[in-house]
Amino acid sequence: MPTVTTVSISSAAEIFVALSGYMVGMVYVNKVDGGALILKRAGKLYAWNILLFSIAAAFTLASNVSYNLVFRLTPIIIDPFRAVAFFLVLAWGPFLVDILHLYIILMLVSPLALWILRRSPVGLVIISILIYCGFQLGFRIAPEIGGSPNPIEADRWRFHPLAWQLIFFAPMAAGSVKLHVRLFQMLEQRRLIFWVTLAIFVGVGVAKAIPNAPHFYLADRGTLGAIRLLHSLLVLLLYAGLVTLLKDHLQNPILRALGLIGRHSLNVFILSSAATFLAVYIWLRLSLGWSGYATLTIGTVLLVWGAAKYWDNRKVAKIAATNR
Repeated sequence: MPTVTTVSISSAAEIFVALSGYMVGMVYVNKVDGGALILKRAGKLYAWNILLFSIAAAFTLASNVSYNLVFRLTPIIIDPFRAVAFFLVLAWGPFLVDILHLYIILMLVSPLALWILRRSPVGLVIISILIYCGFQLGFRIAPEIGGSPNPIEADRWRFHPLAWQLIFFAPMAAGSVKLHVRLFQMLEQRRLIFWVTLAIFVGVGVAKAIPNAPHFYLADRGTLGAIRLLHSLLVLLLYAGLVTLLKDHLQNPILRALGLIGRHSLNVFILSSAATFLAVYIWLRLSLGWSGYATLTIGTVLLVWGAAKYWDNRKVAKIAATNR
């Protein structure tokens, strides 16, 4: 299935982290108790994280080695008590859960970032860049610092917080000054920016698709290599330009459905992750093939859309009740 991940360098993970940081900056910077609210949200996410992990662990114990390899759940089989301990301290997590780990870690640090942000948005960006550059330099000198903190996990840390914090806290500073307003104005006035961005994106995708193409250096995911970071910013600019280009068609049913899902992105992520754990288990257990894969994928999308519709209706009803 063609996604940003399969056709180019970066993935949806960078978009998720960047937009999450942007929303934190936009929503909490002017709240007196912003730091406390962020920590409360982090605690709620931690509880959901445990639920997702429990679902993944249950399917792992009821499945075979193929399932374990897909979701990086082998540590649960090798040493379950140690695996759970490292999970609880946010030092390891299976596929899909690990990005939520990163989000929780960044949210726990966000009250400090919020304190800096209120004094100087530029200062927060500079500190974040310095931490990122320091980590990148340290990683080139001693690559072992990019390894997983869980000794029974062979793979490297998929989202190293010292690297990924940049794509969270820099957007957080941008969100505090509502940079999207000026960005959309610029893209509206200069449509050429979108087409140039699209051309670069396509060019990178074509280069990646060439058989035996040279490796893209500094595009590592776990340490958020510089090329990967720049590409994720390119994708963000491309999406913003696409929204501007389609502004007169936003009432299209497909775009409205995408917008509906986007308004409940975190809930959708949690639900879709749980649904994915179940779908893959069914697919592998029953050996359903590509037709079964397509059916399960469509079913998951419809489930997510239905849930988003329910959450949206409930939110509208709550607002209406408050305004009475």
